[in-house]
Amino acid sequence: MLKEPKPATAKSFVSIVARNIRALRDQKKMSLSELAQTANIGKSTLSMLESGSANPNIETLWGIAAALGVPFSDLVAPREPEVRVVRAGEGLRVESEQASFQCTLLVSGGSGRGRFEIYTLASEPGAIRQADAHTKGCLEHVLLTAGRMRVGPVAAPVELGPGDLASFAGDAPHIYETKKKGTRGVLVMEYA
Repeated sequence: MLKEPKPATAKSFVSIVARNIRALRDQKKMSLSELAQTANIGKSTLSMLESGSANPNIETLWGIAAALGVPFSDLVAPREPEVRVVRAGEGLRVESEQASFQCTLLVSGGSGRGRFEIYTLASEPGAIRQADAHTKGCLEHVLLTAGRMRVGPVAAPVELGPGDLASFAGDAPHIYETKKKGTRGVLVMEYA
C-alpha cells in the first residue's frame, strides 16, 4: 500500500530547498555569484537560502530554477536518499507458471528512453521458460552469478556460466533454460 506523503512543515520546506539549491548549483558547477547573477537575486539572499536561514518565495525559486535550467520541482521536492538499500529477501517477487523461475524486482528508474528495471533471478532445472516479446526496443541483460543457463532469442540462445553476461533483444520471443540446480543471476531490463 502506498503511503500518502506528509505535508512539509515550513522548517522542513526551507531545509529541502536549501539542500536542493546547493546540490544543483554544485552539480552545474556554478559559483554562488554566478547563480545569483543569472537568477537576478542578491548573492546574500542566495547564500541565506542555501544555508536554510531564509524562507524563499515562489518568484525567487522560479528564477533560481530557470537559472539552473531545471524544473521547479527539482528545488522543492525532497530528494531520494543518496544510498537506497534493498535487503536480501525484499522486493517484489514474480514467479513463472511455465518453469521453476522467479524474478525479484529490486529497483526501477529512469524515464522515457532511459527506463530500466533490475531484478535478481533464481531458477531450477526443468521446463523451459518461454518469454513473449516485450515492448519495442526493450533489451535484456542477464548476468549469471551461479549455475548454468541458456538464454536469448528462441533461434539462438547462448549458454552462460557464473560471471557470464548475455544481452539480447527483449522485444522478440526468447527463452530461459536452466541447466544446473541453484542457478542465480541478475536481470536488467532496459527500455528504449
